[in-house]
Amino acid sequence: MKKAHDTLPPEQIVTALAHFAWCALVALRTAQQGGHALSPLSTHAFLLRWLTVAYKQKRFTRAIASDIESLVVLGRQKGLAASLFSRLEYLWSSCTGLVSAQSDLYRLTYAIEQLKSQGWVNAAVSDEDRDNEALLVQEYSDTNALLVRKSALTCGFSEEGKLVTPVEFLVTGNLSACTEVFQAHVLPSVMVELNRISLQPEQ
Repeated sequence: MKKAHDTLPPEQIVTALAHFAWCALVALRTAQQGGHALSPLSTHAFLLRWLTVAYKQKRFTRAIASDIESLVVLGRQKGLAASLFSRLEYLWSSCTGLVSAQSDLYRLTYAIEQLKSQGWVNAAVSDEDRDNEALLVQEYSDTNALLVRKSALTCGFSEEGKLVTPVEFLVTGNLSACTEVFQAHVLPSVMVELNRISLQPEQ
C-alpha cells in the first residue's frame, strides 16, 4: 500500500489529502444539518462508516489509500478515542498550510500520532537505555519504531513549544516513511545516520 505514494509527487499527495479531508468534513456537516451525527458517538459512527465506504469504493486516488485505511483501522480499534473528527480537521488544516502556524511541539505530537495510527511504536527512553543502542535496535528490530531520549524532549522545547535545541530520534524500520510524515508536518529534520534523524531548530 505504501508504494502507492510514489505514484504522485508530494505536492499532489497533499492536495489529494486536503480534498479527501474536506469531503469527509462536508459530508459530516451536511448530515448534522439534517439532524444526524450530533453526539460524539454518532459523529464517530458516521465518520467511520463514511471512511469505510470511501476506502472500499476507491473514491480517492490510490496514492492516499493507505492513509484512509489507517483511519478506518484506528476508528475500529479505538472507537471514540480515535478522535476521527479531530484528525480530519487537523489533516485539512495541515494540508492547506495552516499547520505551519502551530508550535513545533504541537506539530511533532501530531506527526507521532499519525505514525502511531500507521502501526508505529513511539517511546521516550532513559539516557542509559538510549546509550545502549544495540539493545534498543534488537528490542524493536521487528517493528517500525521512533525512539527518543526523555531528556532531549524535556530540554529541546521552550515553554511555548518552540524547538530550541536539536532533538535526535533513533528509527527502526521504514525511515523514509517517518521522514515523509515529519515533512508533511513542517518539521525541519535531517538524516544524521541511516537509522537516525534529528529535528533542527530554525537558524
